Formats: sequence, C-alpha cells, structure tokens
Amino acid sequence: MTTRRERILAEGMRLFGEQGYAATSIAQIEEAAGLAPGSGSLYKHFRSKEELLSAGLEQLLSSRSDTLAPLDEPAAGTTADTTAALEAAARAGLERMEQDRDLNRVLFRGLAAFPELLEKFGEEEIARIGKDTAEFLAGLAGAGDRHTDWEALATVLQGATAHYWLLEDLFGAHPMGVSRERFVNALVGLAEAGIAAPPRR
Repeated sequence: MTTRRERILAEGMRLFGEQGYAATSIAQIEEAAGLAPGSGSLYKHFRSKEELLSAGLEQLLSSRSDTLAPLDEPAAGTTADTTAALEAAARAGLERMEQDRDLNRVLFRGLAAFPELLEKFGEEEIARIGKDTAEFLAGLAGAGDRHTDWEALATVLQGATAHYWLLEDLFGAHPMGVSRERFVNALVGLAEAGIAAPPRR
C-alpha cells in the first residue's frame, strides 16, 4: 500500500515535471496527493519543496539496478549474442528515461537553480551510466585493443537516446516519425559498427 509520504513525493515530482518547480505550490502538491490544500500537511513529511525534489532524485538514483541490469550482463560470445545484448541495453536506456520522466522534465525546467542537485544528477546518473556503458561496450568487444574510445562512443549512444526520448516526450511522437523499434535498430547498428571497427594504424 502506498504511504502518504510516497503519494506526496510522486505527485510533487509529477507536478514539478509538468509545471516546473517554481510554478508548483505546496498547496497544489497537497491537493494532488489527496490532502487538504493549504493545510501544511506536506511539512509533516518534507521540510520544503527542495527537500521533496532532493528525495525524488535520491529515489531515482537508488532504483538504478532494476532498470539498467542489462549493462551488468556478461560479455557476449557470438554476433547474435552481441546484438541481443545491445538491443536489451538500448531498450533499458529508453526505459530509464521513462523512469526519469519527471526529473528529466525538471532538469530542463529549472534544476539549474539547484547546482548541488544538478551536479549530483550529472555525476551519479549521467556520468555513471555513461561509464557503465563504456565498460559494457568494451566487454562486448572482447580481447584485443582496437584503440576505440569507448567513453566517446558511449557518450554518442547515450546522447542519441536522451535526445530521441526528449523529442518524443515533447511532441508525443518523434517529429521524424521514427518509431522506437527503428531507433533501437539504428542505435544497435551504430554500436555494432564501433565494436567491429578495425584497429587504428
């Protein structure tokens, strides 16, 4: 059963994402959570809106293992295994963006007003996933140094995923009309090309 604190947190993050942090009042969060608006009930669980926002970030960071499990899979052995592993990772990336929906929206609507939270999100979410992705790609490539810049390739793949999701979220569907399935196929093809790249001379 959902607790009152969990309802306040969920509704607060949803409203932050939809309206922006500054435009969301304590009374609106209370009403959305089924409490009397303006009663101050929120303060029994959070000292401020900022503490609620911080709790939302912490909740996201602590849920990482469930969504991004494909990045922890062992290195593949065959081409088919590699393709399947990359597809699972690509879908996990999009799923993570969905899980981050409210926080991602806040990120582009005012999280810069909270530099400490922004830095935490950058280091513990974006950079950490990027590094995990780089290690994942290197593991799929197997033995032999191809001199591939795995961190750069991971950044390209991560950036493409975030950009695709953001436009899809903004417009309801990607303006190019590219479905998620087509996007995943293209992303996997790009990753496979990087993994199969010959050694530099």
